[in-house]
Amino acid sequence: MSVNSIKDIARLSGYSISTVSRVLNNTGRISLKTREKILKIAKENNYSQNIIAKGMRKGSLATIGILVPDITNPYYASIVKKCEQNFFKEDYLTIVCNTERNAKLEEKYISRLGNHMVDGLVIVSTQREIDQKQSAIPTVFIDRSPKLTQNTIIASSDNYSGAVLATNHLIDKDCYPILITNKNNDFSSNKSRIKGFLDTTKSRGITDPIIINTETNSDEIYLKKDQLKEKIDNLLKKHKKIGIFAINDNVASYMHQLAIDNNISVPSKLSIVGFDDSPIAKKLQLTTIRQDTSKIARVSCTNLLKLLRHEEILDRKFTIGVSLIKRTTT
Repeated sequence: MSVNSIKDIARLSGYSISTVSRVLNNTGRISLKTREKILKIAKENNYSQNIIAKGMRKGSLATIGILVPDITNPYYASIVKKCEQNFFKEDYLTIVCNTERNAKLEEKYISRLGNHMVDGLVIVSTQREIDQKQSAIPTVFIDRSPKLTQNTIIASSDNYSGAVLATNHLIDKDCYPILITNKNNDFSSNKSRIKGFLDTTKSRGITDPIIINTETNSDEIYLKKDQLKEKIDNLLKKHKKIGIFAINDNVASYMHQLAIDNNISVPSKLSIVGFDDSPIAKKLQLTTIRQDTSKIARVSCTNLLKLLRHEEILDRKFTIGVSLIKRTTT
């Protein structure tokens, strides 16, 4: 049997509607015996509260906006999915907005969502600088580092340490390491990865490290295949073995395909390390840096809810550890 309202639970339990409401909404002081009986009847009859109706009674739809640059990107999609799951457990609906890596579109979404439509925001931003007027609504920024305010939280992977792990691994494999990046090098996550690469090569005695910037988005790197092949060929003439640290798994997978197409042996002549541990990395057995998307989502959601509930927050910036996953490309 399924019941549709608090009135039904009250009728079945013999308690008043107000008592049932206090139990289901976890408000007011109710005896343990009463609470257990009402919850037991609700569970047995498959009762679930209508979140929208509940929110409208409170004057808020209990909704979180999630802005993501590219919902087709596996890393972003994983974070969005896990954020949705975490918020739903806390009776919050989510509105997912794909900003298409467009800063103006992102600003429009934030403006409209912030107009009493959502309680809070989770933003994976494409902007290099975040407008501080956006901080009026409680917000978690993932993988971006705007100036912190009382209404903002920052959560990101330890991109610097990930780059250190990747670069050291390639050098330990007797590779001459190079870094291949895309055009998004002004983003804080990419900046940290580049710094980690440069600091590590310097500490390992490589005085003239090579960074190849494709000047494209990760999914457009194929446009540079001729230039990349020429640079790889020239490096292989100078070094017995080279190692590519790719700024993400999309770049890593393309370099893997380029090597196959040109009969460059992986990993004996060319080793590759990506970043993310996306499905493509697992499919191609790419060595990569794994980001803990579950923990990123959990930390982001937990602390945004604390902001919404006006609970004390001791830290507003969270750095989530990463790990090196060794596979067949190194």
